[in-house]
Amino acid sequence: LMRYLTIALLLCGLLIGPASAQEKSPKKAFFLSLLVPGLGELYSGAKWRAAGFMASEALTWLAYVSWRSKGNDLKADFRTFADQHWRETTYHAWQAYNQSQPESQQYYETEHLPTKAEDTQQYYELIGKYAQFIYGWDDVTSSFTTTNMDIQSTLQHDYETQRNESNKYLKRASRIAGLTVLNRIVSAIHASAYVRTQQSSSNASVWLDLSPIDWRGRSTIELKKSF
Repeated sequence: LMRYLTIALLLCGLLIGPASAQEKSPKKAFFLSLLVPGLGELYSGAKWRAAGFMASEALTWLAYVSWRSKGNDLKADFRTFADQHWRETTYHAWQAYNQSQPESQQYYETEHLPTKAEDTQQYYELIGKYAQFIYGWDDVTSSFTTTNMDIQSTLQHDYETQRNESNKYLKRASRIAGLTVLNRIVSAIHASAYVRTQQSSSNASVWLDLSPIDWRGRSTIELKKSF
């Protein structure tokens, strides 16, 4: 990550040359910080603020990579767990039993289970989330039923715990990605505003006007300030 950031700084450094406050462009500062947070501040001369925005960018991306990697590792683990302990053939056997019952005694199947090839994410979510899929778990050994689906499975509970843990880290990564966008927007607005402030400050000037004699014949020294 730091290597890519360094490359981006070197490439964009060509756009940042020595210039007075009047020559610097608020628009340029804005887009530089949109590209790399802090780059617009560096261009405008606010070096400490530039370091702050760049550090925030680096930290948020490091957190994103760490949490996403952790979430994906846990995802691989809970899917392996499901492949070992949930039997699609047993579930389909229960489905056949359910459909063979009188219509008044059939369990209403609210969910359709896709194949792994059709929708992998949905497949692994459904088997742990709904009672409809309880008979696929290895520790459910009772005879098929359609009227009482409140059967408990320790394996299903453990599976859902693992899946929720994975989702927790993936959601954190998703939220931190949003913070990187916010950091860019705040940096861009700040850099543009900072250039405008610098330009306003540089427009003010103070000088001494020494006139040997005024219209009344008196010697004068005037202190003048313009904005």
